[in-house]
Formats: sequence, structure tokens, C-alpha cells
Amino acid sequence: MSENKKLEFRGGSFMALIPFAIFIVITIGLSFANAADLNMMIGAGVVGLLVGMLFVKDLEAYWDIILAGLGSKVGMTAVMLWLVVGIYGNILKSGHIVEGLVWLGVQLNMSGAAFTVAAFVFAALFAMATGSGFGTISTMSFILYPAGILLGSNPAVLAGAILSGAAVGDNLAPVSDTTIIAATSQEYNNKEGTADIGGTVRTRSPLVIVGFVVAAVLFFIFGGSGGATLDPNHAAELLAAYQMPAGLLLLIPTALVIYLAVRGKNIFACLGIGSVVAIVIGLVAGLFDFSAIVAIEDGALVGAIPSGVAGMTTVSILLILVVSMGELLTRSGCMEATVNWLNSSVIKSPRGAELAIFSLSTIFGILIAAINTIANICVAPFVNAIGRKNNLHPYRSANILATTICSFPFFVPFGGCVLLLLGGLSSM
Repeated sequence: MSENKKLEFRGGSFMALIPFAIFIVITIGLSFANAADLNMMIGAGVVGLLVGMLFVKDLEAYWDIILAGLGSKVGMTAVMLWLVVGIYGNILKSGHIVEGLVWLGVQLNMSGAAFTVAAFVFAALFAMATGSGFGTISTMSFILYPAGILLGSNPAVLAGAILSGAAVGDNLAPVSDTTIIAATSQEYNNKEGTADIGGTVRTRSPLVIVGFVVAAVLFFIFGGSGGATLDPNHAAELLAAYQMPAGLLLLIPTALVIYLAVRGKNIFACLGIGSVVAIVIGLVAGLFDFSAIVAIEDGALVGAIPSGVAGMTTVSILLILVVSMGELLTRSGCMEATVNWLNSSVIKSPRGAELAIFSLSTIFGILIAAINTIANICVAPFVNAIGRKNNLHPYRSANILATTICSFPFFVPFGGCVLLLLGGLSSM
């Protein structure tokens, strides 16, 4: 099928929304039922595409477009980045970087409000290193939360500090899935290509850092319990069990990756260099042996490489399915008609376009708060269309999208991050 030929649907171009609508309804239902499952979301996408073909006039063209979308450069770039990030993040987790941060906190002899601020900073550093808000919450809360309570931190504020640190780090990390999707999905209007990851991080860093400083001050003001510590001896025992100063060495590859990415170097090269440096440091410092990278146990492959790839496979499939649905919206004229309607009735200026992007991202972020990555994937095509139509720089639309998606799922009561933290606290 010619790329310029319009894909026609019975009932008009808006029928191209059917696959996406089916996927969104099922995904939102799973989110509110606290049963978010990536495999079921993939199933919902497949079902939506199968139902959508009942309304198309040219069946062969329909599937040609879907298959072209599955293999698009935008989708494949994000998938490849995720696979590399999965390996890189697992290498860092194997190197006891958490225990290094805990050791630093003990050496600084912090308690009460000061420990709350430290938990916020440590969570942000871990999220920046690994690019995972969920991983930060599940890993850091197990150690920092009970220790903070014993050391006199305010329980609710301490929990908020861990959540907030995860959100800040997730938003600033070049290796974050949120950053990767937001950047690689936003295209230039007047030339080929999408927003580069280093540029998006660099342009939003000043704003995020201001928010970070304001939050740190508030955590210091409200983070203490106002009373004596419950049991310093128990806190000391807990912290002593999770200390390894050498783990801080893995902040070196973290800083290197961020520096290179912000300087505009190829993100794949940045991650490759960071992974090699992390492996060398980990092996030389005795943080892990080579079996932590890859090994055979009981006839199965284990380690950072197979685990990192496995952790990203399912969400990668989901991403390329949604990209193919976006291709249907574009080739049918549905996306253009939607954006033209918004521009004629709602959007009256570039600032209005930014407000529309923020509003759409907020709606998706709240409705699909169980997994903010999925909300990001779903709304990204609409954000890209609005940004291109109104000549917004892709850095701008990517940053509004990423920052919004990194906000609401971290504090709405049914958000996946909040539920993950509460589940961990209950088990403690």
C-alpha cells in the first residue's frame, strides 16, 4: 500500500480508534481492579486489532500498516534501549549500590527529619542509577523505612520521601523508561528524527532540580516525629546488616552515563560504556563475581543479562502494539482530524497546545496509574501529533509528557507506586 494512500474505515476515519479504545478500556479496568497485568494488556491490544479489522475496507492494507507499525524505527529504538537498560540496571543492582548509600547515611549519623531527607536523596540517586521508580520503591523502602521509623522519622512523610525520590530520579534518569518513551516518541515537525534523550534531560533538569530542593526543605521541616527515637539499638542493627561502602563505587558509571547523555553522545554508546565500567568496577572491587552477569544454574541461565532482557520483553511487545495502533490513527486520517478539531475549538496558541498536552497526560496518568509506563505509551502518539501540529519543539512536548507521567502515578491512592509501597510496608 502506498504510504500516501489513506486507509478507509466503514463509518469514517474515527473508527480507527476502535482498537485503541478496546485496549484503553481493558487497561483502565485492570488498573482500577488492582489487577494490572502486562500479558493481559498485550492480549487486549491484540483483540482490539482483530476487532478493528471488521470495520476496515481494505483488509490487506490494514495489516500491512499494522506490521509496518510493529517494525517502526520509533518503536524499535525504544525496545532496543529498554533491553540495554534492563541489563545495565541489573548490573548496578548486583553491585550493592543500595548498601553503599545506607553506609553513607550511617556515617553521616542522621536521624529524624535529617534521615527523612536522606531517604529522599538516596531514593532519587538509586532511581537515577537504575531508571526504575518501581525498583527504587521496592528496594529502598525495605531498608530505609523501618530504619527511619526507629530513628524518629515521621512515618507518613518518610513514605512520601521514598516515593518522591523515586519520582525525581525516574524523571531525571536518561536510562528511565519514562524518559526513553517520551523522547523517542516525539518527532520534529520540520525535519527527520525524534527528540534525543540527552537533550530532553538537559532541558528539564533545572526545573526538576528546583522541585527537588523545595521538596528536600519541606521534608526537613515535616520529616521528624517530634519525639524520641523508638529504639536506636534496633535501628543500628538493621542498618548494620545492609552496609557496604564499596557499593558507592557504582555511582561512577551512573555519573558517567548521565554526563555523556547530557553532552549529546549516542545513548546506546553511553549505556554500553556505563555497563562495561560497572562490570569492571564490580569485579575489581569484589562487589560481585562474573556469575552475577551470566551463569548456568540447574540448567537455566541466570544473572544480570538474562534477567535484564526478561524484565523488558513483555513491556516491549506492548509498546510496539500501541505504536502500530498509532500508525492506524495516522494513516486513516483520524489523528489529523482530532488535532485539527482541537486546534479549531480548544487550542488557540502554542501555550494552549502545551496545556492540552499536560491535560491529556494528566488524564492518562490518573486513569492508568497502576503502571505509569503504560500511561506514557498510550498518550505519547496524541502528544506527538499535537506538538507537531503546533510547531512545539520535541524537547518541550517530551518534557511535559515525562514530567506529568512521573507525577500522578506516584501519589494518587490507587497508583501502582503507592500500592507497591503500601504492600511493602504491610509485609514489614
